[in-house]
Amino acid sequence: MWFGDPGHVSDVTIRAAAEKALADMPGSVRAAWTAAMEEAGKDILGSGTVLESKQYTGTYDHRYDSWDMPVELGIGIDAVDDGHATVRLVQHRAEGFDTISQVVSYVNGRRLFHKVTVGEILPAGSRTSYSPENYTLQLREVDDAYRTLQATFEAPDGRAGRYQNLLRLTASLKEQARALETTAPAPAEPRAVPDWFALSPTEFEYAVAELCRKDGCTRVQAIGGAGDLGADVVAYTRDGRKVVIQCKQYRGKVASPDLQRFAGTVFNVHHADVAVLVTTGTVTTPAARLAKAAGIEIVHADRLDRWADGRDQPPWHHSRTPLPPEGGP
Repeated sequence: MWFGDPGHVSDVTIRAAAEKALADMPGSVRAAWTAAMEEAGKDILGSGTVLESKQYTGTYDHRYDSWDMPVELGIGIDAVDDGHATVRLVQHRAEGFDTISQVVSYVNGRRLFHKVTVGEILPAGSRTSYSPENYTLQLREVDDAYRTLQATFEAPDGRAGRYQNLLRLTASLKEQARALETTAPAPAEPRAVPDWFALSPTEFEYAVAELCRKDGCTRVQAIGGAGDLGADVVAYTRDGRKVVIQCKQYRGKVASPDLQRFAGTVFNVHHADVAVLVTTGTVTTPAARLAKAAGIEIVHADRLDRWADGRDQPPWHHSRTPLPPEGGP
């Protein structure tokens, strides 16, 4: 308990093996077991016997002021206040059965929560030994094995037919594995390039945001407008870098003053890891040199089309800004 608080059960998952055990119980026993476990949930730790216990610590992400917890715990980002979680194996005895559960305990919003996974329901006294390190894996293996056997033995034909089905399945899987090893992936179909000038300025920003999504970015936002301080699109790459994009729907050239204003806010105000200026035109040579010196990627008209149809990598894959195809003073 946490300062006398038994905590709150936030989530309950019942694994396949436990579901089968429940299904095999007589109706009256199952109802009594359910009532007993609901009562136990009011104090999930105090009402049972803790068999094993292990502490976990997450990784603090300074950029988002949050804790990334180990994925096997099943706790989402921002769910843990202090970056600590405790995993316990807890046994509850009711109606002649031992119920073995994994209980993940953590503090969120200064309240104690428990995420419960019911792994097995066994005859009282028949529990086998488990450790916190491998319990989650064992539950997953039990699930997979049970569902495979269930699907096999519920087949409509007889025992010999099921055996032949398994042989055919094995042969098919081996054939697919060989095909995957020897077959080169088919080339990707070219993506359509929009008519950039048929779009409104807002639609153009949304189109650039959609390119970011197609190339794997998350948390993509088109936020351009009055007071945006040069940030029309914000996105995050797969490896967590923040991309800030300014969109210029120009037919001519973007000059140095535009680059100077963007350079003045993109890193200091928006804290970008990757700064990009996208234009439907091109940029002057001085502007391109300024962008290169400031660490800003330029995506001019030709490069924008290549990015849009998939012939070029997205700008966050490039390490430096090339000069435009048509430079000018």
